[in-house]
Amino acid sequence: MLLALLALVAAVESPPPHRILLRAAHLFDARKGVLVSPGAVLVEDARIAQVGADASAPAGTETIDLGDSTLLPGLMDAHEHLTFEAGPSWYKDEVELLQRPATEQAHFASAYARRVLEAGFTTVRDLGSSEYIDLGLRNAIRDGFVVGPRMLVALYPIGARGGHADIDPFPADRIVPSGVRQGICAGPDQCRDAVRWQAKYGADVIKFMASGGVLSFGDTVDAPQLTLEEMAAIVDEAHRLGRRAAAHCHGDAAAKAAIKAGVDSIEHGSFLTRETLLSMKKAGTYLVPTLLTRLALAKQDTFPPPIQVKARAAMEAQARMIKQAIEIGVRIALGTDSAVTPHGRNGRELALLVESGMKPAVALQAATVVDAELLGIADRLGTLETGKLADVIAVPGNPLAGIAAVEHVSFVMKEGVVFKRPSPPPPPPARLLIRAARVFDGERIVPGASVLVDGKTIAAIGPDLQPAPGIPVVDLGDATLLPGLIDAHVHLGSELGSDYYAERAASLLRFPAEQALHAELYARRTLEAGVTTVRNVGSSDRIDSGLRNAIDADLIEGPRILAAGYAITASGGHGDGDPTPPDRLATPRDPLTGVCNGPDECRKAVRLQMKYGADVIKFHASGGVLSLTDPVDVPQFTQEEMAAIVDEAHQWGRKVATHCHGDRAAKMAIKAGVDSIEHGIFLQPDTFALMKQAGTTFVPTLMAAETVGHMAKEGKLPPPIAVKATAAAEAAGRAFRSAMQAGVKIALGTDMGVQRHGGNAHELRLMVQAGMAPAAALRAATLGSAELLGVDGRVGTLRPGKVADLIAVPGDLLADVGRAEHVSFVMKDGKTILRKQ
Repeated sequence: MLLALLALVAAVESPPPHRILLRAAHLFDARKGVLVSPGAVLVEDARIAQVGADASAPAGTETIDLGDSTLLPGLMDAHEHLTFEAGPSWYKDEVELLQRPATEQAHFASAYARRVLEAGFTTVRDLGSSEYIDLGLRNAIRDGFVVGPRMLVALYPIGARGGHADIDPFPADRIVPSGVRQGICAGPDQCRDAVRWQAKYGADVIKFMASGGVLSFGDTVDAPQLTLEEMAAIVDEAHRLGRRAAAHCHGDAAAKAAIKAGVDSIEHGSFLTRETLLSMKKAGTYLVPTLLTRLALAKQDTFPPPIQVKARAAMEAQARMIKQAIEIGVRIALGTDSAVTPHGRNGRELALLVESGMKPAVALQAATVVDAELLGIADRLGTLETGKLADVIAVPGNPLAGIAAVEHVSFVMKEGVVFKRPSPPPPPPARLLIRAARVFDGERIVPGASVLVDGKTIAAIGPDLQPAPGIPVVDLGDATLLPGLIDAHVHLGSELGSDYYAERAASLLRFPAEQALHAELYARRTLEAGVTTVRNVGSSDRIDSGLRNAIDADLIEGPRILAAGYAITASGGHGDGDPTPPDRLATPRDPLTGVCNGPDECRKAVRLQMKYGADVIKFHASGGVLSLTDPVDVPQFTQEEMAAIVDEAHQWGRKVATHCHGDRAAKMAIKAGVDSIEHGIFLQPDTFALMKQAGTTFVPTLMAAETVGHMAKEGKLPPPIAVKATAAAEAAGRAFRSAMQAGVKIALGTDMGVQRHGGNAHELRLMVQAGMAPAAALRAATLGSAELLGVDGRVGTLRPGKVADLIAVPGDLLADVGRAEHVSFVMKDGKTILRKQ
């Protein structure tokens, strides 16, 4: 009876599975290598429930009819490099990769991953990266922060000093040489250690360089670069740790040694002889030929002369080798070496295999079931079979009749989630008329007005605008249209979460590139919440400037960002990190990371932030709430240090924001000429009077005080922090009211990162609850913040000639400012980001 009751309860609590029935003219059976007609796949949540024409659709099932198409398993690429893509100039790539931090390169990788997934490749093996960008990308895709294929990653490839795995021969006093942790080893013991380093940090597969490479300077392309004993140590250690081993190998002698060492796959294989190919077949070693590289290598004039010579030799040899490998029957898996060629064109590899003599069905098997076997995931992927993960794509027509069809993927599903459908959205119109019941232009309400958008800018605004012929109209009905909100105090590089200790531990284990990819989601949430411009006042590892640059380059979507880099702080101050014993810190804090003592060193810290791209300077005038050892209201810099920071920033044309809870520290910052005071929780009325006199803007961040106060009550903060949080929550409202009474300029800032990104508009509700008029709160969130940031010439109001940043909320926003937490329309730079019907 009890078991029956428990089963009933479970049935009631468990939601029904999400079902999708896919229908198409054909289905490719990857196991048999044949086409089945018609094709049908029933998907329940993340897995395949039924396959074949008899697949039935229970009530409530979504049906997607793909017409004259073929359903295939998600394609796989066994040789990718998602963290990089070669441009038209080898020299430009070399310089930019040296200058660009991993926290910015990660966003390029995210864009490449999205392209590859939309090309129908739902799984890739990434065979070599640096600075743990591949690891971060794998984890960020897995955890839902960014979109891309499932990844198996190698981290740093293992190789010899001066070999293809080593960086180019820069003088060691200019560019830091690579060591064992970065995969460079000498002797079997060091090479085992190099494998262990990669495994320690999460490598799924081990990659080593058995021979030289084409695109490296100092090595011969076909010469062995590791001894047999070193290769044997690498392969043995990888296998002992449960990882497979892949060998980059163009040369024949190196391939013989790698096969003898027990390697699982040979990558490239350009100069392999018939004898070696026969050995591979006998040993069961896979060949991943990466034929796509010839398209890039053919453009030899883009490379330095030594590379051109190697490219010609490798291309000629590869064409002969692949024909022999197909004829002999070597087990061939599909891999493209994409990065040498643009990501997203991976499907072209199948056509090159077919042109080399492979049958279309076998080429499709190489990209599905064979790759799955090589990668060790054939139990859950590689075929369309009941119980396997629902990675399904569709291509037009019959790919067995024309393999080029795989270069035109029309539908992509990964683990039951649809990422691409046959009908792409139409291109946005160049001109657009937007109507709403009321418009708040940044200063006042204009009833029944319309806004005409032309490209990225506002062309006109008024109640009597009529669309010219051919100009589409977006009628938002009973809504309030207003400028995009501006948040003058965010931290897009992090998010605290509900468990202080869990997040601190996770952040210590997380490499910067992965944290940067988390910021992509935070930025997207922020933009979709109607915040089109932010001032990011403090970030580590250049995460904020990297995110800004990626958004500006249209790699990802997010708000316009003004970045501060590292906040300037005193030793032991709010920005100096937790009190970890200094002998445990791998990187001591210094002016480069914002820590300074004395006016001269503080000037240096400011200059270093600007060198690496800061748009604004932030310093900690007083202690903080969420730091363990500093009193919240005590000054952390001397008057001379604050003056040096502000003066240096102003000399360079940057505004200065100061984190400041304490009254005495605020008086010092005002005297130094700071542009804004953030938080200001313990400021007294006479200090606000000084701010009014000096024209200093107040950014109150009421949300942060509310959030930490709740966390303290719930016991979610360490005791020293909880005491400060409670005091801050109690004082924040009083300080805000004092600022209003003094007539201080107020801009909206939330301190997002302390709470979940995307809830920024709640600050408006708190401001109104504390006594501010709704129109004044909206002005603080638009024109007020724009004036503080120095961008009021472009954004902050709805005026002809300004950037078309517009949002809409349902109903009358002035009657209920809380409606701003339910944004229904977002446009940034004239592009519609969000529209809820």
